Amino acid sequence: MSLDRHHQQKRCYRTFASETDSSMDFVNLTFRSLDLADVNPSREDFLQVERDSVAERNDTIREQRCRLKEKSRDELRTINLAEVAYHDTPGDCWLVIYDYVYDCTEFLKSHPGGEDVLLEYAGRDATLAFVGTGHSAVARATLERYKIGELPPEERIFRTPNGLKVSEF
Repeated sequence: MSLDRHHQQKRCYRTFASETDSSMDFVNLTFRSLDLADVNPSREDFLQVERDSVAERNDTIREQRCRLKEKSRDELRTINLAEVAYHDTPGDCWLVIYDYVYDCTEFLKSHPGGEDVLLEYAGRDATLAFVGTGHSAVARATLERYKIGELPPEERIFRTPNGLKVSEF
């Protein structure tokens, strides 16, 4: 930093300090300026930052996938259909798909088919509608983020020894 710039900063600091309340402690206050002309980022630095960013995102995605795989049935809360039925509003939307319970409240606004499609089944089983519209593997993976529980064995339709078979699951 040039000597002139250093004196300008000190003068600015003294002016600021004298105009403010004297009871305030400005001893530890420092001002730093960066002369952008001195900074010459190289293309390699930019590309390395970009590569690091992509690698970090990939690591995060891998960790999320591992957590989803580790989540066992024992960790899932058992939620009966009577409780699911109470969650049937735009501010509180639960769905049952393939005997699992999902809290889709946050997903309503971003659902590609619109929130009305989800609200039509809010508080109820939406398995046949979900399967019938031909959702992709990405949609099924997205759905996993919202899983909060499963139906008790006596209320299940699909995941029972002689239950209905749905080819997509």
